[in-house]
Amino acid sequence: MFLSIADALDSITNLVKGSLGPLGNGLNFTLDFAIDFGIQIASTVILFLVVIFFFWKPITKILEKRREAIDKELTDAEEAKKSAKETQAQLELELNEARKQVKLMLDEAEKEANIRRESIIEEAKLEAKNRLENLEHELELEKKNMEKDIKQEIVDIAFLAAEKIVAKEIDQEKYLNIVDSILQGGQD
Repeated sequence: MFLSIADALDSITNLVKGSLGPLGNGLNFTLDFAIDFGIQIASTVILFLVVIFFFWKPITKILEKRREAIDKELTDAEEAKKSAKETQAQLELELNEARKQVKLMLDEAEKEANIRRESIIEEAKLEAKNRLENLEHELELEKKNMEKDIKQEIVDIAFLAAEKIVAKEIDQEKYLNIVDSILQGGQD
């Protein structure tokens, strides 16, 4: 079953020539070649016509629908992008407005706190002034009471001293009137 190399090469050459048909015999222009060539051309033309009449329109419709779908998706994507930009711009405006409102609220709260602080300070000053006035009034009353007590003690001491000196009974009422006039700087 083993062939020589020459036999193997001849066998391969014959197989290739047989596969090529009329071309395998060289470039001899024969009738078989012309018939085969005509059949090949006719088959190609028929195949081309079948594709054009039966498949071209459905394929082009499918391709056109696909193109329209892609165009629609691109248009929708562009609109969505524009909408997103508009929404983003609107949100930025709202965010800026909210920041302004927060700042205004903080400023207003600070103003109110300052007003309240000033009010508390004024109330504290007024309270301190009132307490000081009350204290001064109390001190004045205490001073008057002490002066009165001191006067009374001076009168009592003077009366006792005069009683001992004179050794007689003196009318206490007259004596008080004399002492009051002396203490007030007047003379009787």
